[in-house]
Amino acid sequence: MKKLLKLMVAVLMVISFTACSGEESTDEQKAVVENFFKYVKECEFDKLDDIAEKEVVDSFGLDSMEASLSVYSDPETYGQVFVDETEDFKKAVFENLFTDIKIGDIEVDGDTTTVKVTGQFTDYSTISLDTSVVKEMSETYINENKDELAKIYKEQGITAYQIKIYDAIAPQYYEQMKAALKDAKSSDLTATFKLENKDDKWIITSITD
Repeated sequence: MKKLLKLMVAVLMVISFTACSGEESTDEQKAVVENFFKYVKECEFDKLDDIAEKEVVDSFGLDSMEASLSVYSDPETYGQVFVDETEDFKKAVFENLFTDIKIGDIEVDGDTTTVKVTGQFTDYSTISLDTSVVKEMSETYINENKDELAKIYKEQGITAYQIKIYDAIAPQYYEQMKAALKDAKSSDLTATFKLENKDDKWIITSITD
């Protein structure tokens, strides 16, 4: 009887182990979706290309948003102060683009996985980098500092003259832009991420509501 009980326990342990080992892990797929939001938050858009198809990134307008915020990225033209202020503003934009992200149900069907995601999405559609504001601020600064700017232009040239203006207006301009971000509205985000296993690597191929 004891031998029979031991045999039954052993069989049950084998069955239990087989069932557990047969469950397909979804850790990799979950990590891919989590990294999608992480890369957006940290402005690491080049890394998105490794985990998502281009059409997916384009569907959110992420590239165009990043490009519009990188217009003033050349320190030799705009000066380091303006470039740094631009980078800080860009980080502020994408840091709060997606918030309260939670990973829900994950379903695997062969080489396809769907991942449910909920959270908040900030609508920046009413926020834009208005270059006319830069022009207006520049003109005001020039009128108020004609003598100093004339001297810089004469002694150092047009580039130094322009950088001096950008250095001066950058803090005011981006303070105004950061204030505008606070008026952006948040909406509920409910999305289904579809991932496909391509060459032993999970790639986001679509995101739907």
